[in-house]
Amino acid sequence: MANLIDWNAMQHKCKAYIGESDYAKSERSAFTHVVLEYQLDLSSEEISDSITDGAQDRGIDAVYVDERDGCNDIHLFQFKYVSEFKKAKNNFPSNEIDKVLTFVAELLNKEPGLIPSCNSMLGAKVQQMWDALANPNPAFHVHFCGNCEAMVDDQQARLAASLAPYHSFTVHHHSLESLVRDFLETKRPRLDADIKAVDKNYFERTDGKIRGLICTFEANEIVKLVANPDNPAEVRPDAFDDNVRIYLTKKNSVNRKILETALSDENSEFWYLNNGITITCDSFSYQPGERGPTIALKNFQIVNGGQTSNALFEAHAQDKTKLSDVLVLARIYQTQDHDITSKIAEATNSQTPIKTRDLHSNDEIQKKLEEAFSDNGLYYERKSRQHSDQPKSSRIDALEAAQALLAYLGGLPEVAKKDRGRIFRDLYSTVFNAETTHEKLLVALRVYEEIQKQKRDLQRKLRAKEEVDASLLFLIDGGYHVLFAVNELCLAEEISPLDQSQAIKQIPSAMTIVKRAVAKEMKADRGFTTNRYFKDPRTKRDIQRAVVGFSAKKKSAKKKSAKKKSAKKKSAKKKSAKKKSAKKKSAKE
Repeated sequence: MANLIDWNAMQHKCKAYIGESDYAKSERSAFTHVVLEYQLDLSSEEISDSITDGAQDRGIDAVYVDERDGCNDIHLFQFKYVSEFKKAKNNFPSNEIDKVLTFVAELLNKEPGLIPSCNSMLGAKVQQMWDALANPNPAFHVHFCGNCEAMVDDQQARLAASLAPYHSFTVHHHSLESLVRDFLETKRPRLDADIKAVDKNYFERTDGKIRGLICTFEANEIVKLVANPDNPAEVRPDAFDDNVRIYLTKKNSVNRKILETALSDENSEFWYLNNGITITCDSFSYQPGERGPTIALKNFQIVNGGQTSNALFEAHAQDKTKLSDVLVLARIYQTQDHDITSKIAEATNSQTPIKTRDLHSNDEIQKKLEEAFSDNGLYYERKSRQHSDQPKSSRIDALEAAQALLAYLGGLPEVAKKDRGRIFRDLYSTVFNAETTHEKLLVALRVYEEIQKQKRDLQRKLRAKEEVDASLLFLIDGGYHVLFAVNELCLAEEISPLDQSQAIKQIPSAMTIVKRAVAKEMKADRGFTTNRYFKDPRTKRDIQRAVVGFSAKKKSAKKKSAKKKSAKKKSAKKKSAKKKSAKKKSAKE
């Protein structure tokens, strides 16, 4: 049960987040922001886009369709915030259950009256969820989040029973106590890594909530896995569970034996003589059937085999050539069920997946960018909320800036919007390279912020049920494409995209171009949705063609205007000449 310590921790957390986004203006709305950020690792923009709370919200306060890393997960949120500690002892109100169940039933039956019964923000999300349901393996996650006690057990059971026939639904009950626990755990390092397996020596199975993979790694791969990114000569202790974190060094007889075996002439027997290592993770992925596949681990912990891993690290330091013949047996378990993880790790240890940017946060280029921004009075956040004690207006988030740069100068607006995780994976060198300057990042971000102002104003009006221009609704999903169009217009007009003031002046024209492209596509496609349109890589080609046409018309209009001005000048000169001639004649007479 939550106590006053939990209550104060949550209050301080919410107060610290006020102002982090346009939506987080009070402790109540900051609570929503905090939960969405910590549970799904969302940016401020993604959080604002997810909010559906308000009139006609059908009991759904936020919706996020997670398509990152090949996922197809639909998250529905309902929030409850109480303002007094004594109310935190109450359970989450169960009278909201039926609203959610009714909404889900209409969603899955694709009831024609569903969208008209929703507010504009939720209506757009309904269409996005229908798109997701058309894709393979959709999974629903329903979250009940409150700074109070969780819903009473019998109501939780009723909800679970009602959703059970749908098969692909998981319900999450987040109480004050569990949310504060999440905050504490996310302070600990959260680790992702890629590790290469040996040949086709791997076997996988799945049982309920757990998926397992048995495979073999070269010892050098284990060494890379446990090496500290900041100092490769040291082991990263956070890769190990608390119960096995302390390495007893080679003075311990068991560890000395492991070290000796790894460095001996019979080290090819290591695989048979050693128990290997056990890894738990939130997820792992690889290409089935491939020889020596690279396995991507998300939020991993080495829960057994800490002594083996450390001993191999020491062996590598002594003679890395010897380790080329050493193979290690490994068991990898994927589960997000805390109880199962606890059983495997022999300790409660659940962490949130790392933001992949943290793997690059200490790269030389990131440090150079931080220094460059610092010289200009700005705080570059290589890690999320690195400078949270500084004013929001002075902070430059690495991921947000990279998204803007990728859409603006990188020509990938669809990736910037829907697959930002790639920025710190396969697109890292595309965004951050020798040509990347703090100026490029800053201009891209500042131009995008001007576009964002219009989007936020639109969202504010929608939530307040004020009248809006329906033709501008594309901005909710298409902001990065407007930014892309600004760059295309700059190039067409022979303006430097790094001229911030001139680039900002192109925004109205960019808005017009994207609006027309959307209107044209809506006429051609009856099932049109902005979500689907702005995920399609072909959309930017529509915009590029529209920019060419727009620019050509503009140049043509300028020429005509110039001709008219020239003709007027000539006509004025002739008239002036006639007047002068007439005056001369008059003077002579």
